Amino acid sequence: MESVIVVGGPELGRRNDFLAQLKTRCAKEWGQSPEEHRLYADETGVTELLDLLMNGSLFSSGKLVYYYRADQIKLKADTQALAAYAKNPADATVLVLVSDGYGVDKLIEDAVPKEHKRVFWELSGSEMEKAVRDQLAAQGIRADQDAVEAILELVENNTEALRTECSRLALFWPKGSAISEDDVERYIAHNRSEDAFSLFERMATGSFEQALDTLAAILANRAGNGVGLIAGLAWSMRRLSAVHDAMAQGSSFEQAARSQRINARKLLATYDAARQRWPRPLCRSLVAFSVETDAQLRQLGQAHERTILELFLYACMVAKAPYCYEALG
Repeated sequence: MESVIVVGGPELGRRNDFLAQLKTRCAKEWGQSPEEHRLYADETGVTELLDLLMNGSLFSSGKLVYYYRADQIKLKADTQALAAYAKNPADATVLVLVSDGYGVDKLIEDAVPKEHKRVFWELSGSEMEKAVRDQLAAQGIRADQDAVEAILELVENNTEALRTECSRLALFWPKGSAISEDDVERYIAHNRSEDAFSLFERMATGSFEQALDTLAAILANRAGNGVGLIAGLAWSMRRLSAVHDAMAQGSSFEQAARSQRINARKLLATYDAARQRWPRPLCRSLVAFSVETDAQLRQLGQAHERTILELFLYACMVAKAPYCYEALG
């Protein structure tokens, strides 16, 4: 059994399936269900994580620890400590470093065997279409081509989101039903919850006022926090920067986008608008600005969360330049 595993990538459905299979493997090897812990790097420090890992399991023969947002670990002392642990891990303990991006700090990754690292890339257009049809078929629902394409346009490009939306559709139609594009529009477009990715889409294609409305909806929902939200926006900005870099090397926009697993038509349209709104030099500066924004959110806390995020949107969409946060301190 692997003691330290690094997982990342945007395909949340396959990633979550992998984590479920890992739990099953642990239970089989240890003869009983593992003692599970789910921690987040922005809430639980590396020192506390290591204390948990090094202490024996109280309730089971083994311990399975998921450490989410592990790509946010940047302090040298923390990366060195985790790298040292990866080279000498505790017995009967599995640590899963879950990244919101494609991996974690290089020092940590170098300490983890290559075969213990997994990146779950977005599926191709044809794979996503098959996933939609399979999910609907599992619910006993038929969909015409227009309905399938509408789902792919409206739902985030990962199988976890598709699974959720197809299950939601099944609540409104009995088995054996057939759905159309209008049905999809009615029950997905009007009920979709907002997140970092829909906010990025609004920032790329809409007005500043529309982006503020989306931000307000996310904060009112409180499904996540400011740090998690800026992590999603930063991930999208880094992805856009990679598209710019590929185009600078001679690739067409379509080639550059697909090299970043941007395949769905709606996502292609979003990034096409984004590259025109934020040219390559500005995009690079906004990627760096997202790092500074993350630091301010952590330092100033929830009391200033909304202000900091609104300033981030203003800098991206109106000023087209990073903002100085010193006045907030």
